[in-house]
Amino acid sequence: MVRRRRISEYHLARIERQACLLKHELRDAQLALKPFVEHWEVIIQLHRDINRALNVLNGRPADYEEPHAAPMSRG
Repeated sequence: MVRRRRISEYHLARIERQACLLKHELRDAQLALKPFVEHWEVIIQLHRDINRALNVLNGRPADYEEPHAAPMSRG
């Protein structure tokens, strides 16, 4: 069965932008916390959930991770 995108490119781009901003704020908040406390773990889980949601919205498998690339290899 062929997957069909149900969300417009415009809305998808806006969602990705907001998710990126939220990830930056979460990272900054996490850096202010001590590791291994309840809030630390919740932020990690929220970050994973955001990634899963973005993968599904982009038509990728939910557990997809972008392959690691060296900083100068992307041209």
